[in-house]
Amino acid sequence: MNDKLIKAIDRAKSYVSQLVVEGSSYSSNIDLNKIWQLNDSYIVSPAGSGIIIIDQMLAHQRILYDGVIKSLKSSSFSSQTLLFPIKMKFTPNRFSSLLDALPFMNKIGFNLKDNGNNHVILESIPSEMLWGNENAIINRMIDDFQSIIKKEFSKEKALALSFSNQACIKHGDNLSNTEMTELVNRLFGTSEPFICPNGKSILIQIPINEIEKKFTKK
Repeated sequence: MNDKLIKAIDRAKSYVSQLVVEGSSYSSNIDLNKIWQLNDSYIVSPAGSGIIIIDQMLAHQRILYDGVIKSLKSSSFSSQTLLFPIKMKFTPNRFSSLLDALPFMNKIGFNLKDNGNNHVILESIPSEMLWGNENAIINRMIDDFQSIIKKEFSKEKALALSFSNQACIKHGDNLSNTEMTELVNRLFGTSEPFICPNGKSILIQIPINEIEKKFTKK
């Protein structure tokens, strides 16, 4: 793990530790009946004596990352079969990179079959992955996977990071109340609900006294 990522994780853990000391208990205090989406990027909700703001992209990255790690350890996965298999062609270099990641990709719900001459047939995708953008996501995953491997991560963690980075909900994606509620509930069922796999803080809390200060007359 490189020094930059280690420092980022340490900063996030320090921030989270401070919140815990202050007695924050997010999962039990968030009012899921009063959540809304800000700028199609952040989930906002009353929480205890203040408000909580969750980055929807980072939250989903954590959910996907934990799911991949669990699937790789247990060899169990959930996939969805494509109605029409997709034939994908790669350059020789990219195809070589794909073959490096292929055994791990197939373990988490992809069904990619070597069709010869730098082609593969995609027959199914992980159940967590949205339909319709398979080619672009897989190509970005390959690039991400190779880049992460160079940072001395294991192939398993590199795959988990590349998949969570590329298949996650993005900033700008509009979510329904049901989708936001599910995302929040699943986030607090993960191993590290406060820190995304890349070491960034997933959420912040603004106490009511900090809000009141903004309106205090001088």
